[in-house]
Formats: sequence, C-alpha cells, structure tokens
Amino acid sequence: MRNPDLDSRVRGNDRRGSYIMSTYTSPKVEVRESGIEGHGVFAKEKILKGDVVFDFSKGKGKMISGAEMDKLCAEGRDYGIQVGEDLFFAATENSEMEAGDYLNHSCDANLGIRDSLKMIAMRDIEPGEETAFDYAMSETSDYKMDCKCGKPNCRGIITGEDWKRKDLQERYNGYFSDYVAKKISNTHE
Repeated sequence: MRNPDLDSRVRGNDRRGSYIMSTYTSPKVEVRESGIEGHGVFAKEKILKGDVVFDFSKGKGKMISGAEMDKLCAEGRDYGIQVGEDLFFAATENSEMEAGDYLNHSCDANLGIRDSLKMIAMRDIEPGEETAFDYAMSETSDYKMDCKCGKPNCRGIITGEDWKRKDLQERYNGYFSDYVAKKISNTHE
C-alpha cells in the first residue's frame, strides 16, 4: 500500500517540488511494508551482484556522535549507520528520511557495504525480495536488539560485538564498512 507522506520523504523532493540533494537510490527498489520490521526496501526488478543499491555519501543525513545516535535510538528513530568509533551518519529529522533509511537487518544479508556509505548487492536479488544488510558489517557500538529476520541462520540477538565473530568475518569478507574492516584487520595483527 502506498503512503503519500512516505513517498514524498523518500523521493528527495520537498512538497514544493524543489530538488534537495539526496542519497542515490537504485530505481530497482521501493519502500513497502516489511515482515521484518515496519517498512523495508524491496527489489522491484532483478538486481545484479555488485550493483550499487544505495549511496548515502550525498544523503540528507548528518554526521553525529554516538551520544547523539543513542538519543535518537531512545526516541525510536534509529535511522543511522556507524562510520567511525564515535561517528554515525544518520537521519536526524523526518525531512532527512530517504528510502535507504528503511533498510532492515538480516542475518542472511543480500547487501554489503563498500567504503562506508554505499550498499551493494552481494548476490543477485530477485524481484519481490527484501534487501537487507547485517548490522555486523557496520556496527561496533554498545547495543543489543532482538532479531526479527526469521532466517534459518538467525542469531536471535544482534549486538555491537557481532563483527568479532569469525563466521561473520568469513561470510562478509569484502563487504564490511571501511571502519569495521580496519578494526578486524587490527585484531589480526
């Protein structure tokens, strides 16, 4: 079901139709209701392995501290991605919300991270399939959440320590954010 308010927030246009700098969003995806959590991002047509699905580097969000991100999360506004030890890129206001802010976590991710703010397909993604990434690819902060992905390999509880798991490091090799990849590299030295 289409939501006009949601549609206007995720298209990168304000109500007057003037252009606002926004995240690159693949034309192959759309936001709709998700079985994982609230809304999610789904493939409208086949997405090929390696395709950029989102590039937040020109997005409307802001770089904020961990304390600021904690405050947003406490308000139920957890639309951000960790890019440094105490640094997050986040939608801090409703006017900064875009389609990519509706990406959900999955323990069986089909999106990975290139650099710090690009989401790319780790495999071909079929039409109708929800796109999702594993928060272990970017998050090292002190948090814990129940996982609702429902995948056979679901971890049940997701934490900021998951990036340390050898099985995830092997599965997502080449798909961690630069920040987490550097932390992994430092633990192997």
